[in-house]
Amino acid sequence: MNRSTIALWLRAMNPLKLPRGMAEAQRSARSMVFGLAIALVVGLIPTWWMFTSGWFETAMSGEYAKMGLSADQVAMQREMMKAIFPFAIVPGAVFTVLLYGVLGVVQWRAMTRAIPIVMLAMIAYSLVANMGMRLLATMPTPDLPLWITLTTWPAAAISAVIYVASLQGAMMLHRLRSEP
Repeated sequence: MNRSTIALWLRAMNPLKLPRGMAEAQRSARSMVFGLAIALVVGLIPTWWMFTSGWFETAMSGEYAKMGLSADQVAMQREMMKAIFPFAIVPGAVFTVLLYGVLGVVQWRAMTRAIPIVMLAMIAYSLVANMGMRLLATMPTPDLPLWITLTTWPAAAISAVIYVASLQGAMMLHRLRSEP
């Protein structure tokens, strides 16, 4: 992409710059795809790390200790988790990639208001739930490493900004299409 194309897309992703016409509104509505890509990549990397680094096993061991399970029960739980893991995590990741891909294609073609609204609602729910659990000290698992927090929270904020800009573009398109 050349410099002017990048500048146009960056302007489209800025919610402080309202679209000035049909082309800018379309570009702004389509910028949602970039926000979805950021959210997907930044969401999958920590998930992959959690299950390949041994963090998950450590977290589950802490939960087993809190439940007061015997050594035999812990061994049974670990074997059950090993058996379930490929059927629970891998399809979940594949489903997430497919879902975000479908949302991206639909938003690119239809430039709808619904997808940005739903994604903004999901970010708001995630923020409220996460902060609530932290404030009430009811996090179900041990704290994650700092690098995960330092990548996921800013990425969620950047995605939210892009979703707002996309919603503005989609709303302007809706107004322009409904004008006589």
